[in-house]
Amino acid sequence: MYEMTHNQAQTIVDRMMKDIPYNINIMDRTGKIIGSGNKGRIGTLHHGALKAIKQRKIVEINKDEEFVKKGINLPIELNGNIVGVVGISGEVKETRPFGNILKSAVILLINQSIALEKENLKNNLKQEFFSLIINSDTTYTNELMNKALTYGIQLTKPSQILYVVSPNEIAEDITESLSFFKMSKYSLCLVIQEEDKIEALQQTIRNQHPDAFISISKMNDTISEGLWQAKSAMRVLKGIYSNEKTIFYSKCEFIADMSKLQQNDIKPERLAHLLEKNDELITTLQVYLNCNLNANETANRLMIHRNTLNYRLNKIYTITGKDPKNILDLVELIFMLINRIK
Repeated sequence: MYEMTHNQAQTIVDRMMKDIPYNINIMDRTGKIIGSGNKGRIGTLHHGALKAIKQRKIVEINKDEEFVKKGINLPIELNGNIVGVVGISGEVKETRPFGNILKSAVILLINQSIALEKENLKNNLKQEFFSLIINSDTTYTNELMNKALTYGIQLTKPSQILYVVSPNEIAEDITESLSFFKMSKYSLCLVIQEEDKIEALQQTIRNQHPDAFISISKMNDTISEGLWQAKSAMRVLKGIYSNEKTIFYSKCEFIADMSKLQQNDIKPERLAHLLEKNDELITTLQVYLNCNLNANETANRLMIHRNTLNYRLNKIYTITGKDPKNILDLVELIFMLINRIK
């Protein structure tokens, strides 16, 4: 049987009393007040509610008595069970017209609350499942494989991961695919097992979130490996590329793998710290890399003079001790750009 909580009842009371000029009480199925315009009555027994529960009908009280106040009390019934009582304090002839309206509103709000709880449970179960399949230590048992089918995933079949990070909150209904999982308000993961769907899904996401970053893994036997690849590619995309919004792991596999080896190295982290507050130098370095170290093209794209570019590159050298014009130093600077992305 559904059990109303104090928070639910008080929320309903506060909302309804904005429109109804009388004190409202909501009682649970035992007659105890769990929501009221008079906070001092919360937790006390409401004798009018007890009568309404026992008689399973509206109880009108025409005068104040020792344990009850005049007003109208209506039992709240869901699926044949009385789950509580809603009461309005005041003259019966004045409160009566509000009775059924209030009762209907309370039932509607309770049903909305029940639906929300079911949806939250559904989402929690989905996230628990997702946490399992992205764990590299998880064994694909028959039970887990059967569970995966409810999300449109065949764990015995190779899959790709499409990983999305957006500067804006991502809606729950961004795609009709069952196999998408929210990782945060601003990121999601799509498990794709049919390669011909990649392009259409990218377009769907891009239409709704034109500024989103998208990374795509290779086909893998496990979802955990695919997500690692997609996340690694995302760090390369956001770290190195200044204008790109999409990247395939297969196109940056070497540098993505190398960045993983460098993550525990203090040097890239130290270099990242040195430049983290200088967006101008970071952008300059990114564009310099995107232009394949062509100084003229870099200066043109940044719309600065060639001498200004040289000044910035020398400033990067001065701050980090790594010369962007030296190929070995440049490799460390590349890892600096990648490893500054969390």
